[in-house]
Amino acid sequence: MAAHDFTDFATPLPHPGALAKAMGLKDRTRIERLVREQQPVTAGTALRPGLVFGTTPQFWINLQTGHALSKAAIAAREELAAIRPLVAA
Repeated sequence: MAAHDFTDFATPLPHPGALAKAMGLKDRTRIERLVREQQPVTAGTALRPGLVFGTTPQFWINLQTGHALSKAAIAAREELAAIRPLVAA
């Protein structure tokens, strides 16, 4: 999955504090943790940028899912390469 260019949503990109405020968060901690990949996008989190940027929560969940699948595939690439499909007898 290619990295998404978030300038599609806002140019210039908002400061984490401004984005947190727009999303109704108490502070920018969650935004900073998301950016640093220290916290995944959860269903509850996905609702907020969907409203702020005019997207759907599914968009943000799909970004997170694609990222998680990519990381898992890279981490297990040797094991996955050894797997062969079942063939009907």
